[in-house]
Amino acid sequence: MNTSVSPYRRFRQRGMGATIILFTIALIVLVGAALAYGSRGNSKAFTGESAKVMSSLLLKQSAEHRDAYNRYIFDGGKASLAELTVTADVGLFDPNKSYGIKQDPPLKAFDEPVPATPPIWLMSRAVNIPGVGTGTAATVAFVSGLKIEVCSQINLQLYGLASIPTESLTLTGSALSGTMSSASSGRYTGCVAFGTTPNYLFYSTLSEN
Repeated sequence: MNTSVSPYRRFRQRGMGATIILFTIALIVLVGAALAYGSRGNSKAFTGESAKVMSSLLLKQSAEHRDAYNRYIFDGGKASLAELTVTADVGLFDPNKSYGIKQDPPLKAFDEPVPATPPIWLMSRAVNIPGVGTGTAATVAFVSGLKIEVCSQINLQLYGLASIPTESLTLTGSALSGTMSSASSGRYTGCVAFGTTPNYLFYSTLSEN
């Protein structure tokens, strides 16, 4: 007897697989970095190991955000209404739904001085990533203003390369938009630079259109 797997189930399996991979990478590096940090005492070691710990925490949080997004969608939530908030019915962190728990990114991951208003995770539906989905804008969670060392560590953990692609993105307030270059092709998750300063931004896709 022939059996078929529904698109819904394939999407769920793909989303869960990506979450598990991200979570596993982050956990392995986080434990290793914490052990190394605890066994060293000089400032140079602190900088390197601290960057590993901060990047691993961000990767772990992004994996949990994707997991929360998948739960929201599976529960019948509308993708166009989803928010990284605690807002009832549309928030991925709605306390009455238990999709996920709101987490703040680690302050030590950001360039100093850290803004008076602590950085938070934001969402965009206006970023095109070549090789991800069908070519239309993906839904991504992101944080900006990271230290270059943290940004490099994220890419090193994910792709074995510490280089940071420079992209033509625009961030106005909390609204992020733009189309990434071939340097970020196929990268569902990664860290990029944009702007003249530059600004280092970590993104993770929640949904590929």
